[in-house]
Amino acid sequence: MRVLEGKSGVWYLGPGSTVLMPKRFHDDGRLTAEGRAELARQGVEQPKPASRYSLTVVTSTACNLGCPYCFQNTEAAEPGRFDPPRIAREVLDRPMIEKIAAFTEPRLRASGLDRLFVLLFGGEPLLNRWGCVELLGRLSQLAPLTASMVSNGVLLTARTAAKLEAAGLRSVQITLDGPRELHDGTRFTRAGRGTFDKVLANCAAVQEATDLRLSLRLNTTAEGLPLLGGLVADLAQRLDPARCNLDIAPVLNYDGMFDPVMKRSAADVDVLLQAYADALELGFTVGWPGGSDCGFCGRRDGSTGAVINADGTLYSCWETIGKAGYEVGSVEGGYTDYPAERWVSCGEFAVSATTAAQSQAFDDALTVGLLEMLRARMRRAAAQKAAQAQETTQEAAQKEAQGATQGAVRDTAQEEARPPAPASLAVTGS
Repeated sequence: MRVLEGKSGVWYLGPGSTVLMPKRFHDDGRLTAEGRAELARQGVEQPKPASRYSLTVVTSTACNLGCPYCFQNTEAAEPGRFDPPRIAREVLDRPMIEKIAAFTEPRLRASGLDRLFVLLFGGEPLLNRWGCVELLGRLSQLAPLTASMVSNGVLLTARTAAKLEAAGLRSVQITLDGPRELHDGTRFTRAGRGTFDKVLANCAAVQEATDLRLSLRLNTTAEGLPLLGGLVADLAQRLDPARCNLDIAPVLNYDGMFDPVMKRSAADVDVLLQAYADALELGFTVGWPGGSDCGFCGRRDGSTGAVINADGTLYSCWETIGKAGYEVGSVEGGYTDYPAERWVSCGEFAVSATTAAQSQAFDDALTVGLLEMLRARMRRAAAQKAAQAQETTQEAAQKEAQGATQGAVRDTAQEEARPPAPASLAVTGS
């Protein structure tokens, strides 16, 4: 559990939830008895039970781009070339789709879950579009299914997106490495051509043709940091921000093959937080940071999910796919008695440009700054909603009062205009 002190109180980020508590519950770096009782009551330290069985499936390990920092590169490209060597080429086919279904069904039942989530992964998954559609169609026979995809966007045409949406796809993560001049210098085709305009044109067409939600991941280096604000504004002009999530991610130096990474200073935190603030004002959705695991590499042996390569090999995390010595089983034989060190999590192979303490301080400052920003925005929205509700109530009351007054005036006018009634007959008797 992470414990972060902010302006509003002390934030507790656990596997169960994120909670803001008064500073009186935190004394000299330790929780008070009252604070421990409150955390226990809210279940912060207890992982939330999974709501669906989650699969990451690689449909193709090949990629049409030559990004120099990709964790699936096995070494850097030769000077003057744009095609770094990659992990072994594998393509998902129909027999393997059947084996994946046979692997998944008993584990889905054993988990007690009744829904599936599938993440289409690569390489570039759309190099095997057939495999994407067929996999979703087959797995949807096991349980209701929702799918997402991580794609570089170059092959994401409106027609392809519509087919995948019909098969269960609901969102696509697209990565940008900065404005055009930076993006095209790192996310180029394996022939060296830039992709910025192609990717954003495809994204705009997908928004026109489908209801898919786009998750925009803005990879950031030291060079790109000052340009973040301009990039966010450009994206708001090209796309519909209301249908986009936005996340900013410092580029990691995997295996020491990519050096121009951020230094993760306090000044860098300020720039990132301003970019998030700009994104929120423009209508993008920014997610709340949390302390829960990812559901894939966080749970051993596939109890609530699995990471599967196109050849059926099981891994603990998508960052280990195709890496020799990190296999943990296969869809045919299940999980093996693998060494404990093979079960790793995201970021395991990144070479840090700072000390562990500096990186942690950076992550903590960015997290608490974003938490405070989102809380303040949520409170403002709640206050505005309450004010609007009160205004609506007052307007309704005024209309009702005006209606009653007008009714009374009409009644009086009608009474005055009515002809006098005939005199009553007096009845007398002896």
